[in-house]
Amino acid sequence: MVDIEFKTKEAFELSDLLYSRERDRILFELKKDLPEISEEFNLHGTFYSSMHVNKILDRRLEVIKQLVNFRIKLDAQEIDKIVDIITVEISEKIFERAKQLIEGQIKNLKFEMENFCRRFPGPDSYLNLINSRIKDEKNKLISYTKREVDIFQKQSESNMLRDEKKEEKLIVSEIMEKIDSVNLLMKKNHKVKLFDIQEQKIWNSLFEPCQDKKDFVLHITVLSSLIDWINIKGLKDFLKIESLNGSINYLEKFLQEKYPNYDLNIIRRFRRIFKIRKMFPVHRDTNESIKVIEELGESYPNTNYKRLWTKILLDFYASLRQLEEILLP
Repeated sequence: MVDIEFKTKEAFELSDLLYSRERDRILFELKKDLPEISEEFNLHGTFYSSMHVNKILDRRLEVIKQLVNFRIKLDAQEIDKIVDIITVEISEKIFERAKQLIEGQIKNLKFEMENFCRRFPGPDSYLNLINSRIKDEKNKLISYTKREVDIFQKQSESNMLRDEKKEEKLIVSEIMEKIDSVNLLMKKNHKVKLFDIQEQKIWNSLFEPCQDKKDFVLHITVLSSLIDWINIKGLKDFLKIESLNGSINYLEKFLQEKYPNYDLNIIRRFRRIFKIRKMFPVHRDTNESIKVIEELGESYPNTNYKRLWTKILLDFYASLRQLEEILLP
């Protein structure tokens, strides 16, 4: 027990070192960007405007999100090297470290934005605007961090399951439950189903284990079909919009209109699945697809397709879970 605690402490220290390098790089870019943003508004005669305030706030929030993602990624990366399985206790430590980062960065953000707005005539109106947004963004960041750490911990647990077929079946079963739940909530809230599953036998394919590249090609194609079966006609009629290109764009439009504060990762994960599918079966090794595989922590071309498939399933499940959360009353 003491040995694990010592190793965990060392892992976090190494993570801190790696994080500090990334932090310095990101903050250097921010320092360069902020004057350029202000100068652009100054040239257009809109320096003293809410658009300027929001643009500065957005850029600073983007930096905080980058820092939080690096904190989680580097902690998980270094911890994964020293233990066979990420326990709940270790995942809570990772979460607390990220949460402390969020709280410190948000406190600094509020201070910097207040100083910035006090140069404006009638600063109180701007201060009310940013304080409300900052509070909302803080809550979203903490919720996002909790989800990401939980997924990491569950992924670690699933990697330890000896019965890999049972592991994948469990995730697929949870995906089925979430799709049913999302459809019920959509019918209740908006009188339209989100997923129009056209072939129930599709689940049989997903329940099969993924052992190699051949299995992966089949599985990623089948999983993409679930996204293709987003109810385009129902969403189009509900939103009363012109035709869009692709099912994900309809879902994105729906979320933008009805739930504007939704987590953008919902859509990003779905798009990531489509980008990987583009490589198969014609083997178009596009740079975009390879980049996505590397974002998931896997190498290319020497890809561990069994591990990659598990990560994609968890990605898909995470987006479904978030959809369910925002649809709940």
